[in-house]
Amino acid sequence: MSSQRDATITPGQNRKRAIFAALACVVVLAVTILSFLPGREKHALHTTGRFHSFGHLLAFSIVALLAVRISRSVLVRILVFIGSLLFGFGIESAEHLVYHNLLEWKDVLVDAFGVIGGTLIGLLTAPKETDSEGKATGV
Repeated sequence: MSSQRDATITPGQNRKRAIFAALACVVVLAVTILSFLPGREKHALHTTGRFHSFGHLLAFSIVALLAVRISRSVLVRILVFIGSLLFGFGIESAEHLVYHNLLEWKDVLVDAFGVIGGTLIGLLTAPKETDSEGKATGV
């Protein structure tokens, strides 16, 4: 008998993580592409204007939610949280450098709120994992 408290991962859990990882990659790629479209196309897709802030909130909530659902350990979740915040700040900084406009601090703040919200939702909805004896690990 092993005294190891590692959680056993079922094939179903691995499949779900793979799906969440693929979706996270698609969302991150979409956010990146949409961020660097020329002005006319950005406006047509509402990446400026009335739905701009809602789009930021939704996109970064989804990124954080998927990232939390992929990770298993607390340390990885903390690193993913910080990485998601840095991704939002990085996108805004890169837009500032590419388009030579003012850094949109409001967007940075909305991105951060999205990351916080998505992380909380991910943590609250993540299934409890069990160890080899069927006990909840709390991770």
